[in-house]
Amino acid sequence: MKRFFQYGITLAVFTAMLGSLAAYRHLNARNSDHLDTILLLLPDSADAADPLVQEWIDAAAEEGLHLEVIRDSSLLDPVFHFHAAGLIVPDHVHRSANDTLIGALQAYVRGGGKLMLVYDACTWDLNGFYPKYGSRLAGLTGVHYALYDEYRKNTIDKSAIWSSSETMQDLGIPPGQFLPLDSKNQLQAWRTVSHGNAPHEQTDTTRFTLVRYLYGEVTYPSFRTTGSFDGKVLLQSSDGIAAGTRQYGLGEVLFVNLPLGYLKLRTDGLLLHSFLRYFAVRMLQLPWLASVPDGMGGLVMNWHIDAQSALKPIETLAKGGVFDQGPFSAHVTAGPDVNIPQDGKGLNVEHNPLADKWIQYFLAHGNSVGSHGGWIHNYFGANVSDTNEASFEKYLELNRNALEKIVGHPITEYSAPLGAHPDWVTRWLEKNGFTAYYFAGNTGLGPTRVYRDNGRVGTSIWAFPILHLGIDASFEEMDFDEVPLLTVQDWLMNIADFTAREHTARLFYSHPLGAVRYMPALQEWLRHTATLAQERQFRWYTMSGLADFLNTRSQARWSLTRSDGTVLLQAGHAKTLAHLAWMLPKSRYRKPTVIQGKATVSASGDLWIVTAGDCASLAVEFDAS
Repeated sequence: MKRFFQYGITLAVFTAMLGSLAAYRHLNARNSDHLDTILLLLPDSADAADPLVQEWIDAAAEEGLHLEVIRDSSLLDPVFHFHAAGLIVPDHVHRSANDTLIGALQAYVRGGGKLMLVYDACTWDLNGFYPKYGSRLAGLTGVHYALYDEYRKNTIDKSAIWSSSETMQDLGIPPGQFLPLDSKNQLQAWRTVSHGNAPHEQTDTTRFTLVRYLYGEVTYPSFRTTGSFDGKVLLQSSDGIAAGTRQYGLGEVLFVNLPLGYLKLRTDGLLLHSFLRYFAVRMLQLPWLASVPDGMGGLVMNWHIDAQSALKPIETLAKGGVFDQGPFSAHVTAGPDVNIPQDGKGLNVEHNPLADKWIQYFLAHGNSVGSHGGWIHNYFGANVSDTNEASFEKYLELNRNALEKIVGHPITEYSAPLGAHPDWVTRWLEKNGFTAYYFAGNTGLGPTRVYRDNGRVGTSIWAFPILHLGIDASFEEMDFDEVPLLTVQDWLMNIADFTAREHTARLFYSHPLGAVRYMPALQEWLRHTATLAQERQFRWYTMSGLADFLNTRSQARWSLTRSDGTVLLQAGHAKTLAHLAWMLPKSRYRKPTVIQGKATVSASGDLWIVTAGDCASLAVEFDAS
């Protein structure tokens, strides 16, 4: 009773603030007194609207974290009171620093602070030159780097990066995104995996490298490093340390020798999200707001149905029970042709009773029917470009209009034929009410907002990057490359387990024809997902369903405040907090008690999961360690 009274004034004020949408905007103007906040350090001259800055803010929001910008002058202000959980100095936007700032960063960590230092952050002096003896932060990072006087044009080099399977899992890299490094043929690595063991389950001595869909091993730029690193190595390259953590004084440093922000602007955002989450959750032990309803991890199964030849395989899959689970996202190319106009190989949904029958079948089974691009599948995919919007948007319109006549409601999901997706397509989709689209960039990520060279494309539309198994993403690609059935089956099991364990969602796509070739693997996978679902660890999602949830989630405001050995989680929403879930480590938070609103509290491994009911405000109290 005493504790409830102690927070009585706080709760009353908080409830009053929830009376209008303006109040939520006010709540978003958070300050660093909130101990769950991470600060992103920028020079005073940096533009906060720069895409290299905004992508960090968006990534943190997508990961359910609080991230705020702080300027150099604030950090150097002698009366500044630093109460945030940690500090990030990003790549590219904070290359230059004076000696005073270098000293302030060292003092912050020495006194117990936790710092994430990214790539070229603070490697230049104020004149834009590398200091003579390399980075002035070498004492923090534990290695010498930015050694321009020694290496000149080879100061930065490109290399594969590798680590153990355990570390790849700690970084949240999905199964299939990394392969054994020592295999000369990355495809052969999958063929030779012993039955019943996916590559990331091999011995601890095996080194694993990141791979890219279609292309195989990825090389990343990093500074050459010298010296003996005395911390925990996370990633290595042929040029030294690519990422690692180490103690410095009373604090800790995460040095990421990779251009995370630069990569995300080029649709390779997995590593930025992975290290941001690693820093926040593993190092700082912060709570986060789950990106899936009720904190329940799961998969989006995206079926691409693009020709008459797909109808017989769909029947085979249906008879085999493949569509008994779900809901799935089934996307259809609706026109009469496939390769060229008038070839007659398309589904022609407006005049084909059998195609209509299967669309109705999907709808009746609770699946979401979406638009698979531009009317003539292969022709559209092979020819759509950045410059032909005026002549090609008609194909998007034809496909959407035909499907809406069949399904009787607006189409809100999209997938690109052959993966071809210029920026203008995203703008067209959002303008026409679409909320979600499949995406061949940012592979391995969950639903995300896409950044390209000129910034974010779209406002409330979500991209769903694909998962891939080595160089292959769809069943037909795996079949073409002769990936063994049991290897595919193991991977399918592992991606389901990954999403359940990480409380996140990912997308896998395929065509019906390829799926038939792996029917036994599919059926075993579905038995496994059914078991996980019965244990309340897994759920199937549709693209539009998750996009709608994420747009609702983005309107929630929440905070974590500490007082007299207790922590108060408060949240508010203009409409409802229903199905939003907060994840808090048991090691730092104990004895959760709901003191306002509706919520359930459950335990999952080393986490508390606070799942909101249908209420506009919520308060949960914890004892804090």
